[in-house]
Amino acid sequence: MKRNPFIAALLSLIIPGLGQIYGGEGKKGAAIIFAAIVIANLNIMILPLIAMANPNLPIHANDVNAVWKYWIPRITHDVASLWSIAFWIWAVVDAYNVARKI
Repeated sequence: MKRNPFIAALLSLIIPGLGQIYGGEGKKGAAIIFAAIVIANLNIMILPLIAMANPNLPIHANDVNAVWKYWIPRITHDVASLWSIAFWIWAVVDAYNVARKI
């Protein structure tokens, strides 16, 4: 049965992996949904704790350890958030391509 690639992409935009299931690749869609749940839990529970590790910018830039304690959690949070967004975009594009192949 032919699937509409735009509907598949929209479904994966709403819930990553749903478009793959709609496109006929159920195992791949289930794996993406599972990965999205894990990533969402990391973003919701762990990453804000990292970002709050040291909320105040060190006054003296001479204290190298204080600077690292401030910036490393923030950089970690930003990189993890960027990869979460990249994963979501990939899931949408992949759902479009899966539906287009059929």
